[in-house]
Amino acid sequence: MKRVLTPTGHPAWLATSYADVRLVLSDARFGKAPLASGGETTRSGRLLPGLLFTTDPPVHTSLRDELLAAMRMCPSRLLRDSLVGEADSLLSAVSGDLVGSYAAPLAMWAIGSWLGVPAEDYSRCAEWSSIVLSLNRFPGSVVEDAQCALIGYLEGLARRRVSEPQADLLTALTVTAAVPAPLAATVLATGYETLVAGIANAVLTLLTAGPGFSSWPSSRVEVRRLVDELLRFSPLGGTLRSRCALEDVPIGSVVVGKGEVVLAATGPANRDPARFVDAEQFCPARRDNRHMAFGVGERFCAGSQLAVMVLTIALERIAFRYPGVRLAVDPSDVVVLEGAAEPRPVSLPVHWL
Repeated sequence: MKRVLTPTGHPAWLATSYADVRLVLSDARFGKAPLASGGETTRSGRLLPGLLFTTDPPVHTSLRDELLAAMRMCPSRLLRDSLVGEADSLLSAVSGDLVGSYAAPLAMWAIGSWLGVPAEDYSRCAEWSSIVLSLNRFPGSVVEDAQCALIGYLEGLARRRVSEPQADLLTALTVTAAVPAPLAATVLATGYETLVAGIANAVLTLLTAGPGFSSWPSSRVEVRRLVDELLRFSPLGGTLRSRCALEDVPIGSVVVGKGEVVLAATGPANRDPARFVDAEQFCPARRDNRHMAFGVGERFCAGSQLAVMVLTIALERIAFRYPGVRLAVDPSDVVVLEGAAEPRPVSLPVHWL
């Protein structure tokens, strides 16, 4: 544990060890609600109250139950066959930038199709999501406007679903949730940004630290182990998760005071040698792999099944269509998108072989 500044310049504690990060993310003495009410503490823009990621139990528990009930009504696995087709379609017309021509459109298609967002609205939904999930890339007013625009758009879509139900997650949310739009916005924004980063980072890892795509595993068990190792080694989603101490909490040799912010770094935690053997090595066949890419405890990612499915299919289709794919630039020339909650390459130039 050490003292740092948040992306917006506020003092905070940084947790990096596996044990400390797990404690911060799972202990009820740390919450999210104070971060929303406290303003621009960890990111630009005031987060709206009542969202899944700005509330604590029992409100958070109730919202999560509403979302999970909708997911049971419209499970993401129903997208599998169509997702394979969309991935192949994108790969047939792919350009040299894997992020812009494959990772981003496939991620938006997956989230948009699940929710029932019309394809003609994908572009603006992606733009809103990128702004909402930024840390300090945009002024606070821009972030707040994007939040309101996204929720307002989904409110209108949800009203239409009440009279014209469809087989999508938004329709299910109108049945299970008292206020469906904020939950739908959470799924859209976090899902899109996380999947773009997940696909791009996984490909970069395979082409630099891993075996590439020419030796893709043959069994489902081996594939899942590979995907889990990608989630550990190149974490899906942002590596910093923020919490606020609701009371004084001792962590190791320090005491986090009530009201102090902690940034839990899942990336370093997932490479903690005290928890993982050969922690800095990419091991596709790793068995003991309880990574924290999806969080832990009551806030474990509700969309983790969709994320694993999309990431697996996205990578499998590349392996099937272009097993010889390689980077078109030196790895040191890959530029990381700064100020984003989901760190990823701005672009990923590749040769499709």
